[in-house]
Amino acid sequence: MILRRPFPLDTPSRHTFRYTFYAALCVFLILVLLQPFGLDELPFLTRSFHAALYGLVTFISTTVNSFLLPGLFPAVYREEKWTVGKELLHMCWHLVPITIGNWLLTHWLYGVPLSLHTLFTFLWITFVVGIFPLWLNVLLKQQRLLKKYQAGATRLDEQLHQPQSISQETTHLPAAIVFESENGKEQFTVAAADIRYITSADNYMRIYFLQENKLASHLLRNTLRKAEGVLSPFPQFFRCHRAYIVNLAVAEHVSGNAQGYKLHLKDVAEVIPVSRNFNAKLTEVLTQQQSVK
Repeated sequence: MILRRPFPLDTPSRHTFRYTFYAALCVFLILVLLQPFGLDELPFLTRSFHAALYGLVTFISTTVNSFLLPGLFPAVYREEKWTVGKELLHMCWHLVPITIGNWLLTHWLYGVPLSLHTLFTFLWITFVVGIFPLWLNVLLKQQRLLKKYQAGATRLDEQLHQPQSISQETTHLPAAIVFESENGKEQFTVAAADIRYITSADNYMRIYFLQENKLASHLLRNTLRKAEGVLSPFPQFFRCHRAYIVNLAVAEHVSGNAQGYKLHLKDVAEVIPVSRNFNAKLTEVLTQQQSVK
């Protein structure tokens, strides 16, 4: 079902302001150029000022929503669980505070009564005007990103399965890696070839490794940044996500969906996500590994 398909979750950042500004600009241009709802009867300067106020309502509402909701409901706003359906509901919710803001602004500008009837009228108009382009944009974006990352994953998979492997380049390095806890009181030693991936857990990192042909894990109080430093001499280890470091030497397959690339590791059931910020770096790493062979 298309509503259950994975969809990328845009985390709040400075780019959010750009997107909300574009939404506000669209509102402004529609009101100034198309002049709906009787705006054609107003002088140009007055119409432009009123249109700017409605655009400001859109900008403030969407910006506050974009930053506030993920902070209030972190368990809901998780990319690994984000779907087309959730994105559609999220976009529809944006229309609610915009409607309320427009309702209050219209009362202030034109004296429209603040009644439930006028509120539901505004809701109806806002949803009728906004729902179709929003849904169409989400569905088209999902299809575009799906095709993009599936095609990219196919190319990466071909590079991954070249005759020589990444691990063959590391024979001159120590066979074991020693991780220390943040306070230096605990150490964990594991063979580099046995490590599958490392993930962060609050102020801890969990190291997943192969032990007696079974996947095991060890929890250590430290950060992935420290782990990156320890693993820096070993080119097969790659930071693919803010919460994951993987051993590319045991990567068996690269897949892709609308959220980006996914790594499938030997002996690991979990599919490891690749952050979109690291897509280009993953391509570069695999390409470099092949170019030196």
